Amino acid sequence: MEKELLEYRIVPVTRFIVTRFRQDGKAGSSSQHGEFDNPDTAYAVAYALCQKEHGDLGWLADDARVQYPRHPAHGVPVDPIAS
Repeated sequence: MEKELLEYRIVPVTRFIVTRFRQDGKAGSSSQHGEFDNPDTAYAVAYALCQKEHGDLGWLADDARVQYPRHPAHGVPVDPIAS
């Protein structure tokens, strides 16, 4: 006779979520722009979105109001002037 088995497990999962935060005066808002399995893909998407919006706003490359994403593996911001 076979034994029955029922098992629940908890498995750690790592995902990388791209978020956008914008503050105008005292009010701020945050939105999610995708969930990715890979840190490189998440970084590429976040960087492209930030670069596009930065260009659309017409702000200078070294404008401190724009915070480019940090790569999850490195934690170092990319210099938009060098890009």
